[in-house]
Amino acid sequence: MRAHELLGWSTLLAAALHVGLSLGVDHRVVEHLKLTAPRYEYAGMLAFLTLLFLTMPAGTRVRSRLWPRHRTFQATHVGAACLLVVALALHVITTRRYVAGRAHSVAYVLLSSIVLLALLRARVRRGVPQPPSGFVGALVFGRHSRLMLAIVLGAAGTLLLLLRGGTALALREPFVRRSEPLVLGFPHDRHRQVNCIQCHHNFVDRTGTDSCISCHRSGRADIRVGAEARFHDFCLGCHRDPPAGLSGHGPVTGCSTCHTPL
Repeated sequence: MRAHELLGWSTLLAAALHVGLSLGVDHRVVEHLKLTAPRYEYAGMLAFLTLLFLTMPAGTRVRSRLWPRHRTFQATHVGAACLLVVALALHVITTRRYVAGRAHSVAYVLLSSIVLLALLRARVRRGVPQPPSGFVGALVFGRHSRLMLAIVLGAAGTLLLLLRGGTALALREPFVRRSEPLVLGFPHDRHRQVNCIQCHHNFVDRTGTDSCISCHRSGRADIRVGAEARFHDFCLGCHRDPPAGLSGHGPVTGCSTCHTPL
């Protein structure tokens, strides 16, 4: 068995063991598989499945059965690679756990775009050189060249959309809204250093007298849109970039940090 084939089967086995142990040990993992999970989590799962797809059929025997023509295999492989780059960007940029800040996001998008453009390789011509029939004709994908060029440019354009603020906010929303919000165990005693009106702005403008969630879930349309994502941005943003003078703060690393056990 070749090294890349062994790597593919090892990756699949490790993934199966991880998912099996996670479901058996921590029942909260199921919450991340429901449609009520944020959309960026599904982007991360799509990236993982795409990575498996790129790894598993790398063996010569499997590849020859699935793709008799080498050009078709190349086109499929590069198309899946474009999907992988985009799905990773959707997950990484939207979570803001790995890439935080506008400058870092722009750098990540530029680097990912360079990776996509690097997939457009020129055809190697052996023997007597023949003049290429334009840029598309010089690509290695043969009759799939136009399609592959469109896929690569479309993927690069999708990456640019991630730099818009509204895109990230939409990806942090779930596909299906929960009928009842998750219970929030907010420790007020650990946030004594923070001014109350930092969170409870209704003390100032008197727009509501109930909890944050009840107001934002049933209030005006402009505060209902993206409510869940806005709450996460507010809490995570304060922990990552705390106001001057605060001490003892720590990063939020998991759902159970704020939410009581599901």
